[in-house]
Amino acid sequence: MEGRIRSKISAAVLAAATILDAASQVPRFEDFRTAEVFKGQPTTVDIKSALQKRFQTEIREQSALPANFDGHFRIAEWGCGTSCGSMAIIDLKTGKVYDGPFSVLDYGEQYRYEGGSDDLEYRVSSRLLIARGCPEFKNCGTYYYEWKGDHFSKLRFALHGPLL
Repeated sequence: MEGRIRSKISAAVLAAATILDAASQVPRFEDFRTAEVFKGQPTTVDIKSALQKRFQTEIREQSALPANFDGHFRIAEWGCGTSCGSMAIIDLKTGKVYDGPFSVLDYGEQYRYEGGSDDLEYRVSSRLLIARGCPEFKNCGTYYYEWKGDHFSKLRFALHGPLL
């Protein structure tokens, strides 16, 4: 009897430790700080990809705004219909434009997402991007990406919770 109780307690402690460990692995903005924030005059954008050409007016207009991501980048966002959006990353120093980690993020499904409900979350002082929704209309969840200067690297994916 005493052995079973110890076994159950050990299992409960292990389960709790696993849950705490998983929670500690959730990327945080402060873990991906950037050195400085660009205050200069943005340069002319260099539109290249098909997605960028399709939304070049939006990209050009937003390139005139201040940095909002990783010090000297601007995440340009635009809608692509009901409950979906797209984005590009503009280097305000060089004018280079990069495609986001997805071409479309659908956020129409009212799921419970890890860490909040905003479809995109980012900071001027951080390289972390959090996306909540369904990239390309599938695999709904919360995605954590680190910006590596010219591309995103996926750090973590958390499957969505039940419908609200």
